[in-house]
Amino acid sequence: MNELRVESAGRGDRPPVIDLHAHSPSIIPGWLRAVGKTTVSMPGDPLATLRAEDISLTVVTAVGDPVGTRWRRGSAWSGVVDQLSAARAEAISAGLTVVTDAAAITNSSGPAVMLGVEGADVVGADPQRLIDLHRLGVRVLGLVHYADNGLGTIGMSALGGRGSRAVRSGRRPAGLSSLGKEVVAEMNRLHMLIDLAHADIATTMAACEHSSAPVLSSHTGVTGAQDFPRFISDAEVEAIAATGGVIGLSPSRIGTHAMQDLDDFARHAAHVAQLVGAEHLCLGSDMNGVIGYLDGLKGPRDFPNLAAALSHIGFDAAEVRGILGDNALRVLKTALLQNDRLPAPTSSGTEPDHFERSRR
Repeated sequence: MNELRVESAGRGDRPPVIDLHAHSPSIIPGWLRAVGKTTVSMPGDPLATLRAEDISLTVVTAVGDPVGTRWRRGSAWSGVVDQLSAARAEAISAGLTVVTDAAAITNSSGPAVMLGVEGADVVGADPQRLIDLHRLGVRVLGLVHYADNGLGTIGMSALGGRGSRAVRSGRRPAGLSSLGKEVVAEMNRLHMLIDLAHADIATTMAACEHSSAPVLSSHTGVTGAQDFPRFISDAEVEAIAATGGVIGLSPSRIGTHAMQDLDDFARHAAHVAQLVGAEHLCLGSDMNGVIGYLDGLKGPRDFPNLAAALSHIGFDAAEVRGILGDNALRVLKTALLQNDRLPAPTSSGTEPDHFERSRR
């Protein structure tokens, strides 16, 4: 693989380091995080950590399903807006630049943050919200989180079950709904990056089929290396890669489940690379959203340990650089609009019916 050269004003020749999935500490109530730290050593890092460790870009993500909104005051929509506002405020306070396009990443003189949402439940309830999210600066949107919604179905429940109860019982078919297909098309039009982490195989395959832009699975692993409900199959890896997208490996541990150590992380990376090439790999730490990292990692400050594990297993320097940042940057540059303006309507001069009706 040829090394990508990225010119970054103010950053010299230092290669980009990009984390495509993280959260602000405010994603979890302070009292719950305090309890978590006493019971499971739940890690937590202020966004200022990103500046201290010189992470080029981190996608800081609000949670849009009931896991992230039900316990907050007000509506689900206000819960999402509150999370985004808190993340933006913390980033600015930490001296981070909040960006909305890929050009701003390389032009930034220091670490940057891009806003995202995982769990597009509010969009399924009101399609106008997709445009509202875009105007709020959201550029990465996960279709589902831990609950089926109006767009698609999940790969694992919050309690660890494979798929959703509604799908398992036959009350709902698995996969992307008709509205979900319209949302995929509208996200392509708005130049928002589609994140399929937490989606089941039916939703993932359909989204890949209907998207005209690269898609992402931001924080996952692969069942070809280790069976776990949250991980994705070889077929999903191939479908995401076929869009030009990337698979973000998450170096997190859930008790004895998921990845356990740096060797596990490297095995997952090797499996993806053998299947579709190292250029389809990236990182998604899920910072502030996990109950633990794998052995050898305490957070983004230890990303060099991931690089060392990848090198040890046989990835060359250009491939390691790609996994740590260049691959993600390539996809962001392809998928995102290079300015803050909303794009014009589709060539037919109209918008999808749901989005048109939502404005009447």
